[in-house]
Amino acid sequence: MLLEQPKMSLRRSYANGYKYCSRCRVYYLTESVRCPYCGILLRNSPRKKKSLRNTKTVKVTPELEKETAKLEVTVKST
Repeated sequence: MLLEQPKMSLRRSYANGYKYCSRCRVYYLTESVRCPYCGILLRNSPRKKKSLRNTKTVKVTPELEKETAKLEVTVKST
């Protein structure tokens, strides 16, 4: 009986169902929770959140803050 080898990938692709082995440093597409080669637990998600370096920030001027303080919101329910 020939066992099917799990597919390997070098790209980060947790969204596509791949899992990462931190000992082998390879991504596998497998249903198992353990690495098929070394037996260590596979990661389902990254350890760190994505960097906020590329995010845009907006500075709010004091005049705009004063305007927003004056706004009133009313909700009507029927």
